[in-house]
Amino acid sequence: MIGIYLSAKNDKEGFRIPVNPPELPFKQDADGEEFQVASVGTVNVPKPMKLREFSFSSFFPSSDTHYAETQFVKPQEYLNKINEWMTNEEVIRFVFVGGSFTVNEQVTIESFEYQQQYGTADVDYTISFKKFVPFGFKKMEIAKKPKAAVKSTDKKPTEKLVKKQAPRENSKPVPQTYSLVRGDSLWKIAQKYTGNGANYKALQSLNGIKDSDLRRLPIGLKVKIPPEWAVKK
Repeated sequence: MIGIYLSAKNDKEGFRIPVNPPELPFKQDADGEEFQVASVGTVNVPKPMKLREFSFSSFFPSSDTHYAETQFVKPQEYLNKINEWMTNEEVIRFVFVGGSFTVNEQVTIESFEYQQQYGTADVDYTISFKKFVPFGFKKMEIAKKPKAAVKSTDKKPTEKLVKKQAPRENSKPVPQTYSLVRGDSLWKIAQKYTGNGANYKALQSLNGIKDSDLRRLPIGLKVKIPPEWAVKK
């Protein structure tokens, strides 16, 4: 059985519409926005849908009738309750059942028009609704900066002792040098310091000596000795 119910305050109060309307149209609009774009023309930018709106028209019978869906209630009681909800800005629940689709959602009453039928005491009315989406505002708290302490002018300023740091010693070892004499070679120097002439490559790399210069090193050339070799010696 088709029925329309309106209730408020968690269903603590409400009623069923006594006479079902002949139709129940719903309107759903999008919120697209049009813009003019050069060389293109008008374009439409889609945006989220607007809140759904719907309305219907019917009447409150002035006496008990066979076509009413509920027990008889005086039209004035319906009018008083709807006007009370609107005055108190109540969010109500709209329920439609028994048709091709079902509606059960919170709504607000956007408008309510009524008039007495000519020749009878029945009250014609048109009522419109808009979907309500619950929301809440978050309270913003502004953090206050702590007040700066007021310094007394009577106190003598204290001197801050700054400990001077001793200069850092250069921890990087300074390589020793060896002056070449006649008959010397990097092989002989490596043999002398490490006991293995094959270590001459370390000397060559440290001193930047090319392979082509290995056999013609000048007498008196100071060759840097790796620090670790000097310790072994």
